[in-house]
This record gives sequence, C-alpha cells and structure tokens, in this order.
Amino acid sequence: MDDIAQEAGINRALLHYYFRSKQKLFDVIFAENMGNFYSSFVSILGSDADLETKIRSLVHAEIDMLLKNQDLPLFIISEASRNPEMMIAQMAHVPVRQFMMQFVQLINSEAAKGNIKTINPIHLLMHIMSLCIFPFVGRPVFMHVTGTDMSGFENLMEERKNIIADSVIQLIKK
Repeated sequence: MDDIAQEAGINRALLHYYFRSKQKLFDVIFAENMGNFYSSFVSILGSDADLETKIRSLVHAEIDMLLKNQDLPLFIISEASRNPEMMIAQMAHVPVRQFMMQFVQLINSEAAKGNIKTINPIHLLMHIMSLCIFPFVGRPVFMHVTGTDMSGFENLMEERKNIIADSVIQLIKK
C-alpha cells in the first residue's frame, strides 16, 4: 500500500480512506482493467467487420493490452492458483460471458454458412489466448535465453500480432 500511495503521489492515509484494504483496491483495479479489456472485445465482435478483421482486431487488442500490462498474466495465474474462488468472483464483474457467447455464436455461424472449417469455438479461443499470453508468461526466461532486451521483446510482440492472426485465419480457412 505504501508503494501504491507513493506512486500515486498521495499519502497512505488517503489511500486507506478510499480503499479500506488491499483487497478492495485489488477489486477496483481488477474490475476496471479487465472490464475495459473485455468490453473492447465485445465491441470488436459486435462490429460489422468480417471474421478475418475481427480476429485480427482481437489479437491486436489482446497483445496491446498485454504490452501495457506485462505482469498481468503471471499475476492472474498466481492469484487463480492461490485463490480460484476469488478470481471467479472477480470475473463476475467483467463481461467475459457476453464475450464468450458472442465469440461462440460468431464462429458457429461462420462454420454453418460454410465460410470456415467446423471447429470448437472454445478450442479456437484457447488457441488465440495461449498464442498471445504465453510470451508474456515466459518473458523473463525468454529474454534471458535469447539476450533480448525489453525494447526487442516489445518489437517481437508487435510483429507477433500479425503472425498469430495469420496462423489463426489459416487454421480456420476451408
């Protein structure tokens, strides 16, 4: 809490006045950040763009968010393994289900029209998420092993946006 107060340029008493505990502060930060993230996904899926553009936009949005919050994947994994009930409760305040329902409906609809291969939308979503998230989970080791600095890592992630989108699109093409 001291570090947060110092970073925010306020005293600890004021921070405690607004957020009575670390848990309440976490709740607000998590809900706001994840809410914004999934709301942008819902907007992308609800757009009039074609499927390829939506996939590219989803991948770009996810990697952009991860570049801004590079420690988030490890934090979520840590919190989810330490206290899964709390993480599930936190997700109730985020439009994850709305996003999931839209994604499943979109993929199933495109497959039914014959525009893409028939694929389990959940597997497709896990594929996209893992391709985007894993480099951030393994970032410290990856950077050490390859001798890549932060700037180099960020450049690779910018390139990766198109690599992931291209591979996902290729996977579902008929």
